[in-house]
Amino acid sequence: MLSVTFLGHQGWLVRSKETTLLVDPLLREEFGEIHALGYRVFPPRRLDLAKLPPIDALVLSHEHDDHFDIPSLARLSRSIPVHLSARSSTAARSILGTMGFTVSPLTPGMPLPIGDLELTPFAGDHVSVNCGDEWDTLPFMVRHLGGAGSFFSMVDITMTERHVEWAKKRTPKPGLVSWTNNALDWSHMADYLVERTEGTQQCFVKMGVGHKMLTTFWGTPAAMLMCAGGFAFEGDRAWLNGRVFCVDTEGVCEAMTKLYPKEKFVSTRPGQTFVMHEGRLQRAEDSTPFLTTEPRHAWPSRVKSAADETPDYAPATGRREATAEDLARLEEGLREFAASLVGGTIFRSLCSLLDHEAFDRAVSFALVARTGDGDGRRVYVYDLASCAFVPGPDDPRGTVLAGMECWATDLAAVLHGELGPIALTYGRARLWNALPARFAFDLFGELYRVSHPLRRPAETLATYERTWQRVQDTAPVVAAKTR
Repeated sequence: MLSVTFLGHQGWLVRSKETTLLVDPLLREEFGEIHALGYRVFPPRRLDLAKLPPIDALVLSHEHDDHFDIPSLARLSRSIPVHLSARSSTAARSILGTMGFTVSPLTPGMPLPIGDLELTPFAGDHVSVNCGDEWDTLPFMVRHLGGAGSFFSMVDITMTERHVEWAKKRTPKPGLVSWTNNALDWSHMADYLVERTEGTQQCFVKMGVGHKMLTTFWGTPAAMLMCAGGFAFEGDRAWLNGRVFCVDTEGVCEAMTKLYPKEKFVSTRPGQTFVMHEGRLQRAEDSTPFLTTEPRHAWPSRVKSAADETPDYAPATGRREATAEDLARLEEGLREFAASLVGGTIFRSLCSLLDHEAFDRAVSFALVARTGDGDGRRVYVYDLASCAFVPGPDDPRGTVLAGMECWATDLAAVLHGELGPIALTYGRARLWNALPARFAFDLFGELYRVSHPLRRPAETLATYERTWQRVQDTAPVVAAKTR
């Protein structure tokens, strides 16, 4: 017997008669405070940690804080062995050690036997596919050594034929396959982006392509389980629920079922458990003793709403007034950021433009840093020739091709690795681009390169330590299995 329970977002509990694996768990309803995001698990659930079965091992596929949530990890017995992506930063390994865990690297391509289960991590294709900043993310397969079944997840990585070939080498026929929906609508932040109204259809097409790849090169899955996007906003940020989420996952699975009526496609809900036996899906259960989904009437609405005027935004740092020290740190960070741009996407795109394509604007982009309430701001324009950000005009929208406005305190924190660039998303910045068809203004991709934990492990560790200090008195509730 092999059972797989969906915990919410992208968390899983994989069990056999002998072994229990916990994967990327969110063990509380609120998460995301490392980058001041303020998420809540969606759909809402009833989670009784005291009833969670004892755990043989914890698997952390990467260190994004919707998978690597320190307050959730604080609720686990320190006797549970931790297997962390070998590509994650030293900061992640260090904080787990500080918390009292024993950490082993999860190495791509190296099967790891755990009881009567085998976990095989894979690697992303970061050469031919743009996987964003998921450089340490490891797709994985868990299979039952007695042949009951398997569970395959690409996590946040784009699947290629090579991944299917790797998985097939571990087991000749697919079992349960997790399918990730990470589609979001960013038009509320950027005036050059059209509202994403075709998200459901696009997700259906993408899932269909993935299904075709699986069935062509591996076989028909026992079931495809759609996950991710499992969060919502509340309070003064609840307006985002009607603007950001653009995929009806239940609609996608219904469309896939109509296309392949003999197969099973599920838009997963917390607590759902899928049980395999002798390579087949034996049954699907709606809940478990430790986890169930709240009734639908209790779910916050994520129905797409009209694109009304976007509300003003508060800083992720909580500080609107930028001091002289803040501005000095910001400009120090901008010097490093300017140097890091050379050879990147934005740099190459600028070098590819003819001057007359810019409509009398400078072939460049600007960063507008809000420095306090009212109209206080500092404007910095990227000068390619000097590889520097130089002071710019008060209103750069009409003088440069593109730009971003955000709080100075937030931008300084991102450039120094104290916040991830994701802190500037979900309404916390405004972007413009007068030439989107020609100018690839991938600003967030560039910010991830300069502030990623792999580039700034010391700063990331300091952030993890601050988070750990706030929850270090949390009593572990989830037990380790004793053998």
